[in-house]
Amino acid sequence: MGDKRKFFVKTVTFLVLLGLILFPVQKVMARKSLSGAWDMTNKVAGFYNEEENQFQVMFFGPSHAYAAFSPLAIWEETGIKSYVFATQQQPLWATYTYMKEALKRQSPALIVLECRMAWGEQEYYIEGNDGKDIGITYSYMDDLPLSWNKVNLAMESAPDWENRFGMLFNFMMHHGRWKEVNRADFTFRRDQVRDPYKGFVMLEPQGTPQLRPSVEGIEGREPLLEKNRYWLEEIIKLCREEGIELWIVKSPSNLEVEEKPLLNTVEDIAARYGVPFHDFNGDYWDIGLDETMFYDAHHLDALGADKFSRYFASVMAAARPNLKTDSADPVWAADLEMYHEALEALGA
Repeated sequence: MGDKRKFFVKTVTFLVLLGLILFPVQKVMARKSLSGAWDMTNKVAGFYNEEENQFQVMFFGPSHAYAAFSPLAIWEETGIKSYVFATQQQPLWATYTYMKEALKRQSPALIVLECRMAWGEQEYYIEGNDGKDIGITYSYMDDLPLSWNKVNLAMESAPDWENRFGMLFNFMMHHGRWKEVNRADFTFRRDQVRDPYKGFVMLEPQGTPQLRPSVEGIEGREPLLEKNRYWLEEIIKLCREEGIELWIVKSPSNLEVEEKPLLNTVEDIAARYGVPFHDFNGDYWDIGLDETMFYDAHHLDALGADKFSRYFASVMAAARPNLKTDSADPVWAADLEMYHEALEALGA
């Protein structure tokens, strides 16, 4: 017993010392996205610096969420506060973790799941996996604080410990940054970042008309990847356990013909669990969109997103009149003014 106890003490001591070495290195070497439209460190890490229990609505999902929903436009229309906790190509197992993390700090009455990644194509987004870039995984791992939720997400995101460890301590992935390290890397504090746009990514208008495929009348179904189906059902169960209404939606994205049978399957799953579902691609003209309001083939630009968000706000508020409002917050008012200035600069 004495030898085992000594071994245990030595192991714990080693791990503590390793942590004391790794965490400062992690802070300096970790990638930080703090400027431009995709300032994801501000948006993800900044969420943890928001006032607790202020968001009535939270949005989750991939880029189709963060490029479509503008919390400031929704607040201006309704007084309802919300946040977009989304990342690039966020798979559903990451969405589940982001929900668990969000519920540590917020008590939303409504969660909106943008469902594009329900038909994601991979079980793991890592190097050597059909050419998929591990950058997708790091985009949702990098700015999450270390927690059991993050450990579980790393376990789900890779089949091997080498990749899992790199996800938890991302300086291993970004060690090449040593040439870029500057004073700001040493003084950076995650507890001071925030995103005035509440997770929304303002994509600059391109002015190029985007083709809108005709998907009306497509009634067929295609099966989802089993891993995606499992995590979609886990998300539904989590919201039920927490007593939170879940609304599964598809934001306007010029849905491709081959996507429609997969979206039909998502709608079937939602119906089976009694979860509201809405494909806003079918509201294209009611929203007031046109072919030039897209950044690329599948993402709204900032002007299209503003128009869609105001339409979404009216639909949401009409169906859910009990959502709490707070129209007099001076911080949100200041952020809204900044938002309008940014839209005007883009040609609104």
